[in-house]
Amino acid sequence: MKAKWIAGIMLMVMAFSACDDNTDDLGASLTNRLDMFKIVTDTFNVSSRSLVVDSVITHSRYTYLGRIKDPETGSYVTSSYSTQFMHLEETTNTTFPSKDKILSLEDGEVIADSCHLNIYINSFVGDSLAPMKLRVYELSTPVPEGKHYYSDYDPEEEGIIRADGIIKDKSYTQTNFLVSDSTRNSKNYMPYINIALNEPYTDKEGKTYKNYGTYILRSFYEYPERFKNSYSFIHNVCPGFYFKTIGGLGLMSEIYTTELVLYFRYSKNGSSVQTSKVFTATEEVMRTNNIINDKERMKQLATDNTCTYIKTPAGIFTEVTLPVDDIKKGHETDSISSAQVSFYCYNDFTKNELHTKDAQYLLMVPCDSINSFFETQSLPNYKTSFIASLNSNSNSYTFANITNLISHMYAHRNQSENWNKVVLIPVEATLSSSTSTTDFRKVSNLMSLTSSKLIGGSANPHAPITISIIYNQFK
Repeated sequence: MKAKWIAGIMLMVMAFSACDDNTDDLGASLTNRLDMFKIVTDTFNVSSRSLVVDSVITHSRYTYLGRIKDPETGSYVTSSYSTQFMHLEETTNTTFPSKDKILSLEDGEVIADSCHLNIYINSFVGDSLAPMKLRVYELSTPVPEGKHYYSDYDPEEEGIIRADGIIKDKSYTQTNFLVSDSTRNSKNYMPYINIALNEPYTDKEGKTYKNYGTYILRSFYEYPERFKNSYSFIHNVCPGFYFKTIGGLGLMSEIYTTELVLYFRYSKNGSSVQTSKVFTATEEVMRTNNIINDKERMKQLATDNTCTYIKTPAGIFTEVTLPVDDIKKGHETDSISSAQVSFYCYNDFTKNELHTKDAQYLLMVPCDSINSFFETQSLPNYKTSFIASLNSNSNSYTFANITNLISHMYAHRNQSENWNKVVLIPVEATLSSSTSTTDFRKVSNLMSLTSSKLIGGSANPHAPITISIIYNQFK
C-alpha cells in the first residue's frame, strides 16, 4: 500500500510539471500575437437626404385595396391589384367528381349552384366603417410572365381587360354587418369582401352559361387537360381578375388572399352532398399592385432638409453617403473590425390612426442596386446588403457592422458617381423557420402605408449621424 501511495504522488508531480511546461508556451504564444495589434477607434459624420422614388417592384406577399389621405402630404394614396389563381398540378384530373355524379343539373347539363370571389383582409389602416367601392374586371389574357412589375403597373393601360367580360361593382366596409357579432369577434374570423358572380356569363367563343362557376365546371369536363396545372388553367380557363378602387375614402386594406369559389352538389354514397371548389391566389401565381399617389407632394416633403423621410408605399427613401475615404485615410493597411451606424426616428413625430407603425425593417443597399436587389429577389448577404429592425426602445435602426460594405466600396471607389452611397428602403421581411433572427426567407418592398421622419438632412439641427469604427492596427 505504501509503495502504491508513493507511486501515485510521483505521477501527480509529473503531470503538474507537464502542465506547467505547456502553459508557459501557450501564454507566450497568445501574448506575442496580441502584442502585434493595437486597437484604434474613431467616429465620422454621415450625410443623408430624402430620395423620392417613382415606383417600386411589387413582390410583396400581400396586395392592397382602398384609398386614404396621407396626413403628412395631404395627398391621396389609392391601391388596386390584379391576381391569378393557383391550381396544383394533377395527373388524374381529380379537380371535380366524375361528371355522372354531379347532381347540380339544368336541362341535363352540369351547372354551378353559385360562384363567388372572396377577398380576405389581413389588416387595415383607417376607418372600419368608411364606405368603399371597387370594380372587378375580368382579364382577357394573363399578366405576361418573365417581367418585373412595378407599383405603377395598370392592367387597363396595358390593354389586358376583357371589354365584353365580367365588369362588376361592389360597395363594402371593413366591418361587415351581414356577419353576426359572435362570428366577427371569434378568434379565427378573418374579414372578407364577398362578390357574387351569379349572372349569366358568356365566354370568348360566344357561349353563354348560367354563371361563371358553370363555365368553370363545363370547361373541366370538356377540356380536362386545361386543368393540368396552374399555367394551363391560367392560360386556357381563367386569366385572372383586376380589383380596382373606384370610390370611397378613409380605408386601406391589406389583402391576405383572394379566392374564386364555386358551389355544386354531387352524389356520395347514395346521398346528395353540397360542396365547393376553391381556387386561391398564392405567391406562386402572378399578382400585381397598382399604387397611385401624388409625386409632386412627395417632392415637396422631400425638400425639408432638416430631416429625411422613409415613406411607403412607393414614396420616399433615405440616401446615405458614407465617408469611406475619411475612414480609410491613414488606415490603408489597417483592418476594420467594426463599423456601426444608427438612424434615429424623431420621437416627437406625431402619429395618428392612419400611421399604425414605423416600418419594422430597413434594408441598406448600394444606391446603384435599388432595383436589381428586388428584381433578382435577393436576400441580405451582409457584404453589400444589410437589414436592421426597429428598436422600439431607442426608436432607431442600427446596422451593427457594415465593415464588409466599407471594404467593398473602398475597393471599387470612384467607379461610379454613387460609389459611396447607400439607400435605406422600408421592406417586408419574412424570417425563415430557423431560430436565427437574421435568417430571412424573403425580402420585398413594403407596400403598406407607413412613414418615419429620421434625424439627418443637410440642415440637421440635431447631433449629426455618425459611424463608429474600430481598427486593428499592426504595431
